[in-house]
Amino acid sequence: MDKQGEKQRIIAEYLLGGVSTRKLANRHGYSHATVSRWVMAHQRNTKNQPLKFSKKVLETKQEMLTDVQELQEALRLSQLKVELLEAMIDISDEQFGTAIRKKAGTRQS
Repeated sequence: MDKQGEKQRIIAEYLLGGVSTRKLANRHGYSHATVSRWVMAHQRNTKNQPLKFSKKVLETKQEMLTDVQELQEALRLSQLKVELLEAMIDISDEQFGTAIRKKAGTRQS
């Protein structure tokens, strides 16, 4: 990878959060001051311009939203299933006069 591309990748990694300039400098073999200067210069030069990597980040966020929606639907269906099973147990207890659910703390005989 060329130096400019690596520089842009380091800046993007810092701006996406979670990593300090010191950690990035140590990881990539640059001094802390160099990475800090790159980041500050980038922020001055590109006030409202998106990063080159923002499209990838947006796609990842969209995938996560889709995953969350799928998980919420699965949770809703599971809760509905539990409610139906509990209703079946209640009906069975009424019709057959049994106690399918055990009370907590009862001893086995």
